[in-house]
Amino acid sequence: MDKPSSVRRLLLTALAAGPLLLRAAQAAAVGETVAIPATTLIDGTVLRPDHWKGKVLIVERFATWCPFCKVQNPKLEKLLRSHKGKGLEVLALSIDKNVAEVPKYMQQHGYTFNAAMMTPEWQKALGDVKGLPVTWVIGRDGKLKQVESGELLDEDVAELARWL
Repeated sequence: MDKPSSVRRLLLTALAAGPLLLRAAQAAAVGETVAIPATTLIDGTVLRPDHWKGKVLIVERFATWCPFCKVQNPKLEKLLRSHKGKGLEVLALSIDKNVAEVPKYMQQHGYTFNAAMMTPEWQKALGDVKGLPVTWVIGRDGKLKQVESGELLDEDVAELARWL
C-alpha cells in the first residue's frame, strides 16, 4: 500500500469515528438508558443500582459553595417531601474538593435527600454538562427524561413531578 493511500484511509477512519468519540464526551441524551452505578453516600451507605429500580430519580450535580445550588436545594427537598411516597428519590452529587464539607452542609440545612460525591462512574453515566447546578431526571424505566443546566425556578422544580 502506498503512503498517500494509507494516510487517506487513516483520515477516513478518524472522520468516521469522530462523532462516536465526540458523543462519548457529551451528555447522555434524553431517551437513553442510564447505567446507574453503585453509589457510596456521604454516610458510607452503599446503594446498589437496583435500589433505584422502579423509582424516579432526580440527580443533581452541586457544590456546597454554589449560590445557585443553595437556592435550588430547598426546592428539591420540598419536592422530595411531597412525593417520596410516590417513588421519588433525589441524589445530590457533590463536586466539592473538601469531602468533609458535604455532610456539614446537608446537616446544617436539614436536607434528607441522598448525597454522595461525584465519581468517574457517575460522570460516565451522565456525561459532561457544564454549569452548576445540573439536574437530570431518570424515569422508572431507567431512561433519561430531562436534563437542566442552571438553577431551576420554583415552577420548574414542581414540574419535575410530572415524571412520577
